[in-house]
Amino acid sequence: MQWDLLVVEDDIAMAELLATLADECGFAARICHDVDSAMAAMSRQTPDALFTDLRLPDGDGVAVIRRAKALTRELPAVLITGFANVPDVVAAFRAGALDLLTKPFETDQITQVLERIQEILQQRRRFDAALKRLELLDASEPALVAESPAMQELVTLCERVAGMDVPILLQGETGTGKNLIARLIHDLSNRRDGPWFSVNCGAVSATLAESELFGHEKGAFTGADRRKRGLLELADGGTLFLDEINSATPEIQTRLLQFVQEQTLVRVGGQSPIHVNVRIVAATNQSLAAAVENGSFRQDLFYRLNVFPLTIPPLRERREDIVPLAQTFLARSAQRFGTTATRFAENARHLLEQYDWPGNVRELENLVFRLAILCNGDTIGEELLPPEIRPAAVSTDDTTDLPPDLTLAELERLWIERTLRRCQGNKTEAARRLGINPSTLHRKLRD
Repeated sequence: MQWDLLVVEDDIAMAELLATLADECGFAARICHDVDSAMAAMSRQTPDALFTDLRLPDGDGVAVIRRAKALTRELPAVLITGFANVPDVVAAFRAGALDLLTKPFETDQITQVLERIQEILQQRRRFDAALKRLELLDASEPALVAESPAMQELVTLCERVAGMDVPILLQGETGTGKNLIARLIHDLSNRRDGPWFSVNCGAVSATLAESELFGHEKGAFTGADRRKRGLLELADGGTLFLDEINSATPEIQTRLLQFVQEQTLVRVGGQSPIHVNVRIVAATNQSLAAAVENGSFRQDLFYRLNVFPLTIPPLRERREDIVPLAQTFLARSAQRFGTTATRFAENARHLLEQYDWPGNVRELENLVFRLAILCNGDTIGEELLPPEIRPAAVSTDDTTDLPPDLTLAELERLWIERTLRRCQGNKTEAARRLGINPSTLHRKLRD
């Protein structure tokens, strides 16, 4: 498949040269000689990449880049100019230009840029294919949406680390989608065609965890009437995701350390070491560094797993993703349950974006499914939202009912109590929402 490259250049000879070089690098070039024709060409078909001159008969190339980026945010765009100056450079990169080439230039420079663009496009194709696989594998998983800068940065890091066969440690609050990120890394890696297994270390009893991970021989313990291969063996050639690794027992931590160091295991009740080739992706919703400090987690295992840590931002730090996620869950609800709602009213969207989502993506998903079932039409309005998201619905919190002669201290006290109710009594969260230190909140509650 050839990549579609749009060349916008009023110099006919230069345009033909760029098209020829592009063809040699596996691109199919379309040529336009002014802004108007370039805009029309992009409206007919969004290109995969863009080369544009800065000075054009009816405008400038920065406007062309902005238009291309509006169509596809990730589109690689290169600005060409014979009159480079600081304002032009700043404007180009603010518009999202990948590179700026100053005339005259060597053909090798163009070839290098084209090869770089090709690498970016191939990486994007692999990422899109991995996302598609995620959707096909399990539609019950939270959606991966990366409209926010925080998530775009995380996705970029996932793409980079996927090809490095090292352990990865995912850190994030409950409900942020650690399993989804782990699966994305697997699907972007060279192990994508190998097995994928996951286990929640906090959900497996201490007595069964060793057998679950490392397997056992027949007769190893009461009830072991046959040999069993553990998840580490089953994941040979692929990836094993260890969720809530912070909940692993000291015994499991010791055995995992030996495995990560040597890539060998011994089944429970066995004698012979078994070599397997497994990539470990671990996740925690707590600070493992703090667990090391208090002695509940092995320091040497922490260092082995923490080769490449990735932090998944909570939903309150990626508010640009809230409405797109909600729309995705709304579409899933229609597909799974036959619900009729297809959109959120503007006031509802605003309230969803303002809420802090302590349960993160999972909380949003559950709420959207509930709202979709409750909605009788095609639009979910503010009135369907629960009180914690729509505080005006709680009459005791309605500031319009406050007595007019309240002192400032009394008003502050009422506002603190209101915030505590919204946080279900969680003083740390209430202090965060009020913008004060927890110690200050405790003092004000005592006064």
